[in-house]
Amino acid sequence: MKNILRIIPAILVMAALFMLSTLPGNDPFLNSIHLGDKIEHFIAYFVLGITFCIWISSKKWLAKPIIYGIFVIVLCTLFGISDEYHQTFVPGRSADLYDLAVDFAASITAVLVYFLFIKIKK
Repeated sequence: MKNILRIIPAILVMAALFMLSTLPGNDPFLNSIHLGDKIEHFIAYFVLGITFCIWISSKKWLAKPIIYGIFVIVLCTLFGISDEYHQTFVPGRSADLYDLAVDFAASITAVLVYFLFIKIKK
């Protein structure tokens, strides 16, 4: 049961990202955020990566950090691919390989930060 509860943050982040992806390119909410597209992508996928990391117990992380790190990076990247593809159907939006590259970089950063955190915490 505990593992099921640990995935809820990741599901909520994925739902929020999907909802943001459904907004048309000229939506006032999207245009009210002034951080820059790549920074926004980095923050969003860093948070998604951290929530995927939290899903996996610390014991598992410490036992097989490379396996679980790759797992989280792949999950984030697959979600990023689906997000970019989804945007091709939204008016005023398009898929961008640079966005996907930033999503990938953010997921790697999230894995490294989380691993360092649990290593220090241990």
